Amino acid sequence: MDRRKVRTIKSIRDAFAKLLNVKRYSDITVQDILDEANVGRSTFYEHFKTKDELLHAVCDEIFAHVFDHNLTPEKHHDFSHTDDYEHVVTHMFYHFSEDKDVLKGILRSEGKDIFIADLRTHLQELVRDYILKVYACDRFDQGLLEDHLINTLTSLVLWWLNRDCHEPPEEVAKTYFGLIIPVLSHKE
Repeated sequence: MDRRKVRTIKSIRDAFAKLLNVKRYSDITVQDILDEANVGRSTFYEHFKTKDELLHAVCDEIFAHVFDHNLTPEKHHDFSHTDDYEHVVTHMFYHFSEDKDVLKGILRSEGKDIFIADLRTHLQELVRDYILKVYACDRFDQGLLEDHLINTLTSLVLWWLNRDCHEPPEEVAKTYFGLIIPVLSHKE
């Protein structure tokens, strides 16, 4: 994609993120986004069909990096050297903290359901890719275990974002593992 398109999309997403912190999702119009981003209507529709599609794109942008299997070192943290579940979860919390203003805006709005659905989809992949390969739970059905892990992590993410990401990412990840380890055992 050429640089101009990348800048335009970034401008639209940034404008949307800014608006989410001052207006309710349902009150934000495409015209509000156009005005804030200083782009034309046809430019917006060239990239996004609807405001909901823009919201999905914002979530996808956050999730794409967080759940990427090929990480590179970053300025404030480096999880490129490992891909175990604990580090992946900690990395997720770092990025949610960095994007907390956007995420809190989404969570205060009707867009919350879209964010949660997208989060759960990515967490399902994460749980299947990492934890279910390493751990087993002889007492429960695999589907029940998967739901438990996803529900627990989703609840913890929402709780933490509502607390303005007060606790450090490592501490929140440790809390998550403290909540789930009692039902898991290493596969032999």
